[in-house]
Amino acid sequence: MNNFPTITTPRLILRDFNETDAAAIFELFSDDRVTEFYDFGTFSNVEQANKLIAANIRRNAVQDGSSLRWAICLADTPERVIGSCGFHSTNRNFHSIEIGYDLRPDHWGNGYAFEAVSQMLSFCFSSHIPFHVNRVSATTDLDSRKSIALLKRIGFSEEGVLRQYGFWKNQFHDVRLFSFLREEWEKNERFT
Repeated sequence: MNNFPTITTPRLILRDFNETDAAAIFELFSDDRVTEFYDFGTFSNVEQANKLIAANIRRNAVQDGSSLRWAICLADTPERVIGSCGFHSTNRNFHSIEIGYDLRPDHWGNGYAFEAVSQMLSFCFSSHIPFHVNRVSATTDLDSRKSIALLKRIGFSEEGVLRQYGFWKNQFHDVRLFSFLREEWEKNERFT
């Protein structure tokens, strides 16, 4: 992958981050509803957004298949970030990756996260990553009802609870583990 892979849908553009996204990223992560189940605290200043953007730009520039994170924008306002999605925790030997996503609360309930994550899955399974992805996993907080519903709607299967799997905000957390397999993606007409 030489250039950052932009993904377009009828309603969305998934693109790389840039320095002008700071205000939108701060707005996203300064909302307690967004960071409630995140492994970092709610942002209190725009410099935190600048650091996150710089880290994403650096990671995205490598494009070695270990991680990518897209800024989610509405197609009619591609300069305005409303969320993000991406993959990380790749295991080439096991042909697996883990995904994550977030969206501004004023855009919840419109199907944008469903659309973005579905397209990201197609990207991951369509050999755009420099190794054969067979399994995509996601974890949620036990009480993250919206995220759980999104994953199930896409077709992820809940595998169980990982006890004290995560550590954030100074405590251990149990999480729900979900997975989506290549064979499920290939059989799902929505992705073809």
